[in-house]
Amino acid sequence: MDQSKSLMTPNKNSKRTKSVIRTAGVIGGGIIGAWTALHLAEAGVKTTLFEQFPLPHTRGSSHGQSRAFRLLGDNELDRLDYSFDRWRDLEDATGELLFVKTGLLNFGTAGDPYLKKHMDILRAGGRPCEWLESHEIARRFPMMRYPEAWGAAWDPSGGILLAHRCLTAVQRKFESLGGSIVAADVRSIRSIPGSGVRIESRSSVNGVVGKIDLDTAVVCAGPWTGKLLPVLSEHLQPLLTPVTYWRDPEETCSVANGFPILFNARLTDMYGLPSFEYPGLVKVLYHGGPTTDPDHRDHASLAPYIELIRRYVAEYLPSLDSRQPAILETCMYTMTPDSEPIIDRLEPNLIVGCGFSGSGFKHSPATGQMLAAFALEREDLLPLGYATKRYQISRFS
Repeated sequence: MDQSKSLMTPNKNSKRTKSVIRTAGVIGGGIIGAWTALHLAEAGVKTTLFEQFPLPHTRGSSHGQSRAFRLLGDNELDRLDYSFDRWRDLEDATGELLFVKTGLLNFGTAGDPYLKKHMDILRAGGRPCEWLESHEIARRFPMMRYPEAWGAAWDPSGGILLAHRCLTAVQRKFESLGGSIVAADVRSIRSIPGSGVRIESRSSVNGVVGKIDLDTAVVCAGPWTGKLLPVLSEHLQPLLTPVTYWRDPEETCSVANGFPILFNARLTDMYGLPSFEYPGLVKVLYHGGPTTDPDHRDHASLAPYIELIRRYVAEYLPSLDSRQPAILETCMYTMTPDSEPIIDRLEPNLIVGCGFSGSGFKHSPATGQMLAAFALEREDLLPLGYATKRYQISRFS
């Protein structure tokens, strides 16, 4: 299911004169930027992907081995459907496992209007889902211990995207189409009226500062977006999120044993993934963390958040060793006031995709398609279900 090439097709119904886009720059080599660059390359645009850190690295928001993929929670299924198809296409093309189906529990109380709404969306789209009372959760998953007042929406389509493999596969596909990945720290982006954008960057290899003029540019710089584009800084809050792994002595909470993804962000700000990336270790995350400058993330204190996770593990996942995490990693979230991303045109030849609030990985193929469409001035060709108006910057003003 590849709609990307259609983005180059002229829309005869459009009244606006379209620019001819031959060259593009994408700033940020994480999963959003990589998919954006790949879509542009698939559309025949000579594209340069700028990444400030040597690849692979652990400083941004796309590193690590796993991300949750869930259908339940979106108002429309179009972006998820497209994204899942692209992940599967990429998996087939590379011959490498990128997705592991596990099922997902989304916790709430009986009659929860949020879960009812989104279960109705899945059912209307012909997707399986069911409501499980606490006793049914206990029967199916005896390694859990949740309160009687809690039930959960069961989304059997949920699973794990193997994040590092996914990112590497997208980057390699981009390069195979002639795309260029440049190790450089972008210092500034300036629109040149009538002729595109000028990007100034400092090489991470030799320190040389250079400038390049391109037809268009897309900024996907994650927590650094507010620094690069100060006009957006008031809408973006970078958070440092603790990623903890807990010993599972009997390996009862593994993918092989049928343990699902636990999405408990709405009740407890927690979610968890079964052991898979590290054998015998279950991943549990707090959906948030301290506000942090991404260039000084190692100075932030995560101790209070780790203690919250430890208490959650001790109370609800008794089969795990809750004394202390076996491994502690970190990740950056970039939050917006409404937890929805910004996907929009900032200036005529400057597009931005940021503020994914911890939920951007699963949608990244469709998000990259959206950003590429804006860069090509073909956003009017995107499916209506992509709801582009929802992500406009103007909603904050």
